[in-house]
Amino acid sequence: MRNPVAFLALLVALLALGAVAGTGYVAQTRFEVSWLEAAYGIPVVVVLALLALVLANRARMRHQRTLGRSGGTAIAGLARVVAGLALLCAAAAVVALIVFFVLVQTDGLTEAPW
Repeated sequence: MRNPVAFLALLVALLALGAVAGTGYVAQTRFEVSWLEAAYGIPVVVVLALLALVLANRARMRHQRTLGRSGGTAIAGLARVVAGLALLCAAAAVVALIVFFVLVQTDGLTEAPW
């Protein structure tokens, strides 16, 4: 393992994607946790995904600095893709919460329809 930053970036990106799935699973299966309370997991996902992007960029720069001897560009690229997917999921969750907030304000909803 000559470029451990690439592996760390992939691990953090997978953790961000797992946080998206975990908050959704908890909100779906646990009755004492609502979807609005599960929304507190969105900033965690964003921070983890941004950290994974920074680490992947650092791994790529290390690869360039060592003239390719450190390796890890494929893993860093995969980390960037997974972190981007986690950011897209977080953005979709934010849009869903905004729509829910608008529906609550305009239609008088008192609870989530799902």
